[in-house]
Amino acid sequence: MEGAKPASIPCASGGKLSRFDGDPLADPTDYRHMVGALQYCTHTRPDIAYSVNQLCQFLHAPTTLHLTAAKPVLRYLKGTTTYGLHYTKGSLQLNGYCDSDWIGSPDDRKSTTGYGVYLGPCLISWAAKKQAVVAKSSTEAEYRSMALAVAEMYWLRMFFKELTIPLVN
Repeated sequence: MEGAKPASIPCASGGKLSRFDGDPLADPTDYRHMVGALQYCTHTRPDIAYSVNQLCQFLHAPTTLHLTAAKPVLRYLKGTTTYGLHYTKGSLQLNGYCDSDWIGSPDDRKSTTGYGVYLGPCLISWAAKKQAVVAKSSTEAEYRSMALAVAEMYWLRMFFKELTIPLVN
């Protein structure tokens, strides 16, 4: 992938991956290594968390289409080497943002949740994960997403309180 053209987004929009798409890979080892490395990259690159989450769902039986879907993430990383987490001084105010992808998986109909928590201008906590149950509506999926983000923010608030760091309301 060294000679590949950089991409401006980590995945194609609107496409949903399924475990039934494509032909099974003869040797899934390369796919697993690639996705494992991408998963490691999410520690400093939360912008690829959703795409990597989608790819991780097929580690047990990857197909040619899954391998093809992983390559744009690598091309995106190549074009955005200066991106990452940058921490600056700012207010000690917690802000959280969340979203869900209702029926994000065509295989089991479960939604995907994503959230980010900021301390002032700095992103300090984020996640993208599949919800444990099938949501009956987009409102329910959004509510579950919000509940997960609020739980994370509450934990962080209690953590800062234990460290005697006052947060701005």
